[in-house]
Amino acid sequence: MNRRGSRVGYAVCLIATLLIANAVQAQSTPATPTKTPAAAAPPADEADALFTRWDTDHNGALSPAEFRAGWHQLQAEAELRRLHEQFVAMDTDKNGCLNAAEYAHLTLIKNAGTSAPPMSMFDTEKNQCLDFKEYVTVVDYMLKHEHK
Repeated sequence: MNRRGSRVGYAVCLIATLLIANAVQAQSTPATPTKTPAAAAPPADEADALFTRWDTDHNGALSPAEFRAGWHQLQAEAELRRLHEQFVAMDTDKNGCLNAAEYAHLTLIKNAGTSAPPMSMFDTEKNQCLDFKEYVTVVDYMLKHEHK
């Protein structure tokens, strides 16, 4: 691996990290405009860690397949963070799980109307409460089954 190729791989990782960070920040930015400082590049150690994680064959370069897999992983992680933020917002009593009333207020459930599945379908612990993992299952199910 030549030095130029290594720098290009590093730059690609850095750009990917910035894109994801900006997307996550944009999703969590309040509706009211506020003055925020310009986004700074992540520390080199974060970019190095990301590169190392993506470079699965440890050859010091990212193949297109490694980049694609790493990029998809970053997207999935960002989506989980977004879902967790939604979960926390919907958990109005702040007990760490969604009860039946909170479940009924989920947009996907309200939009499904009478065709919405019962909460018990996702309550694997049978405690009349959905934890985050169960909530993710609800969202996944509803999106796959196109309940509207």
